[in-house]
Amino acid sequence: MKYLLFFISYFIVNHGFSQESILLNTPFDVDTIYTHHPLLTWSIWGSLPINNEREFYQITIVELQNNQDAASGVMVNTPLLHLDHLSQNQLFYPYDAPELQDGKRYGWQLQKIMNNTVVCSSEAWEFILGIPPVITPIYYRMKLVQDGVQCLAQGGKFYFEFAEAYNSEELKYTLLDAENKVVNAQVKFNQETGALAQQMNVKRTGYNQYELNFGTGILIGAYKLIVWDTKKRKFELSFLVN
Repeated sequence: MKYLLFFISYFIVNHGFSQESILLNTPFDVDTIYTHHPLLTWSIWGSLPINNEREFYQITIVELQNNQDAASGVMVNTPLLHLDHLSQNQLFYPYDAPELQDGKRYGWQLQKIMNNTVVCSSEAWEFILGIPPVITPIYYRMKLVQDGVQCLAQGGKFYFEFAEAYNSEELKYTLLDAENKVVNAQVKFNQETGALAQQMNVKRTGYNQYELNFGTGILIGAYKLIVWDTKKRKFELSFLVN
């Protein structure tokens, strides 16, 4: 009986709780995403710290063919991305890797390598790079006096019309949040790229038509756009980002 209990304890310690698992987190399996540089994340359970060059984790990403599942794709397809010696449990799809294409399916998998042998693998998951919907811009006219019209941003942009008696070379504007604080998109962390968001900018898209591009740099909520003409008159529009 004593030897039986010892054998059971040995099996649990060495084969149960020490069993390593790699679990993929995001993008979720068969998820549709709309960024060409997704953040891929995973979890590792039951592992010990790696302290030698012969033991490491690697990621493989492949394009899937029609009717091909992720498990077979990561085994036989030529990898778009194959990185080893990963030091973290997440990875932004690199900008120097082959670009992901809209409407395509992609498979990915994590593996642990020890002495040139695969000793542990995650499931193989897939994600789809969706085709972005075509946005027809709705332009709102800048006004000297607010009239309560509800304005909405579209896809990280706010479209507006600003008719000037004398066209200036550079549009003077500012953006305020619901607390009337100046919004500076450059200080916001960009979840898509892992870097600071680009500075907001306004560009002309047609006669007296402009777009304010703030991308992922500002949060959901109410905002106020203020534009000054060449005579320093102040025009305003309030809009929502949702």
